[in-house]
Amino acid sequence: MEQKDVSVKRFPKRIIASFQLGNLVGLMMSQMYSQQLEYYYSSVVNLNYSMLVIAIFIYTAFNMFNDPLLGYLCDRSTRFTSKWGKRFPFIMMGAIPYAFMVIFLFSSPLASQAGDLAVFFWLLIFYCLTDMVFSLYDINRVALFPDKFRHNDDRRIGGTITAILETIGILLGVIIPALIIEDRTDTSQWTLTVTIVAIFSFIIFLMMIPGVREDQGMRDRRSEIDKAREIDPFFKGMRIAFKDRNFLAFTVLYTAYTTAMGIVMLSIPHFVEDILLMGKSSELVLVFYIVFVIVAAPIWYKLSYKIGVKKVATIGALILASGGIPLAFVPRGPEGLGLTIIIMIAAGFVDGAIISMNMPIFSAMIDKATIKSGKRREGLYMGTFTFISRVGIFIRFFCAWLIVVTTGYTAGTTDPLALLGLRFQISVFPLVIMTLGALVFWKLYNITPEEVVANTEKLKELKL
Repeated sequence: MEQKDVSVKRFPKRIIASFQLGNLVGLMMSQMYSQQLEYYYSSVVNLNYSMLVIAIFIYTAFNMFNDPLLGYLCDRSTRFTSKWGKRFPFIMMGAIPYAFMVIFLFSSPLASQAGDLAVFFWLLIFYCLTDMVFSLYDINRVALFPDKFRHNDDRRIGGTITAILETIGILLGVIIPALIIEDRTDTSQWTLTVTIVAIFSFIIFLMMIPGVREDQGMRDRRSEIDKAREIDPFFKGMRIAFKDRNFLAFTVLYTAYTTAMGIVMLSIPHFVEDILLMGKSSELVLVFYIVFVIVAAPIWYKLSYKIGVKKVATIGALILASGGIPLAFVPRGPEGLGLTIIIMIAAGFVDGAIISMNMPIFSAMIDKATIKSGKRREGLYMGTFTFISRVGIFIRFFCAWLIVVTTGYTAGTTDPLALLGLRFQISVFPLVIMTLGALVFWKLYNITPEEVVANTEKLKELKL
């Protein structure tokens, strides 16, 4: 049984929920990009697939350096701290344009009219711009969490709320396109869909303000910290982060998780149409996955007090890794729907463990790093995490490309080898990636439940 820190400021659940509304938008957009972007550019706009992969590769390279640099610069900035807060101004400067960038990404000219090169640059430019404003918003929002919510219970409540809101976001990312887009080749339906998503995101970001706003006490404390302590040079800070075993453990686990799930989500539209032969409406099988993440999150939250966040996250990761293997054996045709739903229910249940432990693990890692260095560098750590994790975006597109070039898979195919390649893509790739991530996390992560409580008190003593 864990000890509980009782002398640290608590926050109302409504404030924690307001803060975590950002996860709802983030996962809704991520679902749109994971499940629809590849399909939109390869099957609607008809961009040459090799050019699509090249665009994603360049975007990934940009993304890797954009994120840690933004995190570092925001850590250094003292321009707004005393008046508006250390993170709040950057959060809103990124959030508002991010809400509307989805419109540009899904409004590309057709390759048949403008040519592959024009579509290539359209995708590359707007994907990079989207990432830039998202990073400005998300790096600072996630960096704010361990600084604002210091009580261990608030962090775990935040993790549970995250799992629920992220899952609702995924649900919306699935349902909104499915309800609006009747004809996938009709670009006007895509435009209507993303316009609705953009307006909804903007409203949610306004509702997020009470949670991410920093009160006067936080502003004063951060202003004093910024004046009293120097920030390490950029590359020195990154080297320090890379040497932190708990940071590496967190990064490897959640990079593996987002990569594996990205491959699954990218594959789902093709799996639905070419394996289940049921058309776009059966994408709603993801609803079963989503519902059971929400059901499971409170259960994993309670279990984490008995066995610790490390065991919960590792158990969830290992079970989820093997959960996709049955998809390789789902019968072709509508008769495979029942087994697919069972698989989605099981996957959703264990996924709740990984999502709900994200913020507690990240916060504990930041606390320990802050005590060790005497400096708060949440932005740099989050940016460096994103530097590594964005490789996963390229990996999932590369896996899809590898299946295309080795098996000849294309949407609508009936070739047995190509369909076997699709089954391999949705099951074996995630198994290998998630298993490796879970094993590395278990080996490296060494923060005990008792240390989490002790570190909270040490931060108070150090006025950090």
